[in-house]
Amino acid sequence: MAASGKHILKFCPKCGKPLVSKSIEGKSRLCCADNDCGYIFWNNPIPVVAMIVETSQGIVLAHNKLAPKGMYSVITGFLESAESPEEAAIRETKEELGLDTDQITFIGMYPFVKTNQLLIAYHIMASGEVMINDELDDFKVVQKDVLHGWRDTNRFEVAQWLQRLSVLADGVSLL
Repeated sequence: MAASGKHILKFCPKCGKPLVSKSIEGKSRLCCADNDCGYIFWNNPIPVVAMIVETSQGIVLAHNKLAPKGMYSVITGFLESAESPEEAAIRETKEELGLDTDQITFIGMYPFVKTNQLLIAYHIMASGEVMINDELDDFKVVQKDVLHGWRDTNRFEVAQWLQRLSVLADGVSLL
């Protein structure tokens, strides 16, 4: 089942027979009605990269054309076939913002259950002039202190990155 609770498949992609709900390993899963086929839809999460992109002016937040008005976020994107998450983060930063990645640091991985995604987050130090692509219709540059309010939302990657910065500012090693 999709995160919304609706089935995204109705028929088996292997044999074309209807899918039915069965209990597999204690969870309800969509399975082929034909036991000889053996197809199980696991509904694994989709890997997505999320980037906190920082330039010499501050943190770049963008507004996606499909998002509600006034909702700005960090940059996100899907991995392409045979691409590492780090490569995807660098590519998406270039594609969506037109910026070059000067330094990239892994922040962490976070489940985003609402959309059945696994966020793989990075902090990117970037350079160049921001030129948004056709997926975006606006951007703004904010200072790090503006992001502190995000700690109370589902933006785990931002909260962890800010916590890491705070620890480093206090002179405590993370290793």
